[in-house]
Amino acid sequence: MSWANVLENYARHKRPERELPDGVWVASDERTLTIFDGYEKAKYHMLVMPRDPFRLSSGATVPSSHLTNLRALLKSPHALEVLQALRQAGEEVSDMIRDEMHKSEGWTWDVRMGFHAVESMRHVHLHVISSDMISPKLKNKKHWNSFHPTLGYFLHIGDVINDVEGGSLELDSTKSYEALLKCDLVSHYPPHRTFATIPKLKEHLEAEFEREGVGYCGLGWSKARRSRG
Repeated sequence: MSWANVLENYARHKRPERELPDGVWVASDERTLTIFDGYEKAKYHMLVMPRDPFRLSSGATVPSSHLTNLRALLKSPHALEVLQALRQAGEEVSDMIRDEMHKSEGWTWDVRMGFHAVESMRHVHLHVISSDMISPKLKNKKHWNSFHPTLGYFLHIGDVINDVEGGSLELDSTKSYEALLKCDLVSHYPPHRTFATIPKLKEHLEAEFEREGVGYCGLGWSKARRSRG
C-alpha cells in the first residue's frame, strides 16, 4: 500500500479502533473517523475523514469516487451532508483538544478546522489543528503556508459549507493554489511580520505563544477562556 493511499485504507476499516496501528485512532462513529496526524504541524493536530462507505440519512451510500479529495466531494450531490458530518465530528474533537489544553497548559487557545485546497493524500480529510503552529515537524515554507489561516490554501470548513449551501463554491486551479505555497513567510500574529527563514519564524511563534499564555494565565483561566469566546 502506497503512502498516498493510507487514509483511504483507514477509512475502509470496519473496526478502526481495533484495526488501526497503535497510536493512530482517536475516535470514530458510524460515519466518521478521527486519527492523529502523523506529521503534526502544531501541538494538537488531528484528521477527521468520512468512513467508506459513508451512509447517507436516506440509507444510500456515497460512491467512493466522491470521497477521493475535496474537489471530487464538492462535485458530489452529497457534499453538504458529508461536510456537515465532518464538521460535527470536528467540533467534538475540538472540545477534546481544549480539555487537554486546559489540563496540560492551564489555558486554551484557538483550534482551526479546514481542508487543504490540494491534498497530498487520497481521501478527503478535515484538519483539526491548534493555532500555535509549534511542532518539530513544521520544517519548510510549504508546511507553513498550507496552514496559514488567511493565505487561501487552508479552506475553513465553515466557509466551505456556507459556499456549498449558497451554490457558489468553485475551487481555483491546482496551479494557482500551489503558487500560494511559495509565498513569503508571514506571521499570523499582528502586525503580520515577514520572516526570511523557517527557524526565525519558529522562534517568533514560540515567543508569541509564551507571551500569549502568560497573559491569559495572568487573567485567570476562566476569565481568559471567556475572553476568547
